[in-house]
Amino acid sequence: MKVTFGSTLALFASLASAVNAHTYLSKLNIGGTQYDEGVCIRPYPTNRNYPIKDVLSTDMTCGVGASSTSAAQNCPAEAGSTVTVEWHHNNDSASDDIIDPTHLGPCMVYMAPLSSNGEGDVWFKIFEDGYDASSGQWCVNKIIANKGKLDITLPADIKAGDYLLRTEVIALHEADTDYAQNSARGAQFYVNCAQLSVTGSGSAEPKGYPIPGIYKSTTPGVLFNRYSSFTSYPIPGPEVYVAGAVSGGDSSSSEEAAPSTTPEDNGAASTEYTTTDDTAAPTTAPTDDATEYTTTPADSATEYTTTSADDSAAPTSSAPAYTTSTVVVPGKCH
Repeated sequence: MKVTFGSTLALFASLASAVNAHTYLSKLNIGGTQYDEGVCIRPYPTNRNYPIKDVLSTDMTCGVGASSTSAAQNCPAEAGSTVTVEWHHNNDSASDDIIDPTHLGPCMVYMAPLSSNGEGDVWFKIFEDGYDASSGQWCVNKIIANKGKLDITLPADIKAGDYLLRTEVIALHEADTDYAQNSARGAQFYVNCAQLSVTGSGSAEPKGYPIPGIYKSTTPGVLFNRYSSFTSYPIPGPEVYVAGAVSGGDSSSSEEAAPSTTPEDNGAASTEYTTTDDTAAPTTAPTDDATEYTTTPADSATEYTTTSADDSAAPTSSAPAYTTSTVVVPGKCH
């Protein structure tokens, strides 16, 4: 294989992106008490900040390998109280970059009874934050600006007991492509679980949904062209449970409730979709400093994507700005 100077630069840029890209749940602050990693957050594997891309994987439940682990304790929390979740990329130092700023997307938080271990129709959403058209800001922008921190309010009426608290960040920088059609691209999910012991006098048991199961690779908000002209973003998954409601609402990704999409079927092969403000996947390859190039995968090797510091602009040309050739590095994640 001939490796040109341009392709070498592309490889180094992609490796830099891999170093700066990812994030994981590092801390919880409940009632003024900080709980560090390894207390009530489920233990992590070595690659704790790697994303999940297959929405049908069991890793979607609590993160890579976390369904078979348990936290050291269940952290106490009162129903209706505020839990501050805190994400980081490498560590909790002041200089930590939290997540690469090109990895823009929404944040969601779910809960499920701990006794279920996250299996079955048990997950109800308690928080979501997507895209603010008035400011042009995503939830990822907010958590970067706030040093990884995000305040979440637990439903005031939920039944006392032990729960899983599941945090989720979706990076949309490659979500213009259906993962089921090209596994080198697709939305990237950063998922983690903590364990809480919730007190209170409530009795509500919100309607639950399965994870995996709430998303398809073609669900609007999972398949989303961030490089097109859009004015809104359809946050995937069920509606947020509101205290006092009978149930957690209907899932926007269910068969009966997906008004903004027209997938051909429920299988992985479906790629056709439409959304109100984001009707088509890009048809040209980006060439400016705002977008990404992808090498061709070989067998089981993982593909790398070059990413610049700012990918807010839409693609403007079909020709790369430099000469590239296939450069594949096995066993890595972008």
